[in-house]
Amino acid sequence: NPRIDTMLKLLLCLFMTSSVVFSQAQPQVEKIKKDVAAIQAAVNEVVNGTVPGLGLLQAAKGAYLDGYGVVVSVEVALEPPRNPFNALTTSNNVRATVSQRQKDMMDKLTTLLKQKVPVLESVGPAESVGIIVNLLNTNPADLPDMPSQIVLSVKKQDAAAALISIREYK
Repeated sequence: NPRIDTMLKLLLCLFMTSSVVFSQAQPQVEKIKKDVAAIQAAVNEVVNGTVPGLGLLQAAKGAYLDGYGVVVSVEVALEPPRNPFNALTTSNNVRATVSQRQKDMMDKLTTLLKQKVPVLESVGPAESVGIIVNLLNTNPADLPDMPSQIVLSVKKQDAAAALISIREYK
């Protein structure tokens, strides 16, 4: 029957067109997994390099959010809790150490975003990469104003120009 043949051809054409359109609209799963794993590993490396030993409380975990890009979350302690048996650690020492470690970590994470984001295959030019650093304040008496969270984000198209947004939340 010519009508059935025409209908089948039309349906086949629509099916082929839709599969091509949908496969181009969504980044490939393998590319997403590779990019997320690369960013997670880089964030873990930065934290472990900045605060060896204690620093990394929860390894970086990432996800691809359709329409946004890649988001990675990590939990960090910049200093161990003060010990009453260690008289050498003073409030000023704790503040200075935490401040320096926080600055070093933010500088390294900013550099990471500038270097890694432009080469990510699964992130489109208008999409972003965000790193959420959850900070555990192990010495609240010494650091009452320490932020509990720092969020770094950059659009892929702005990464090379270092237009990185950094926000602190208390």
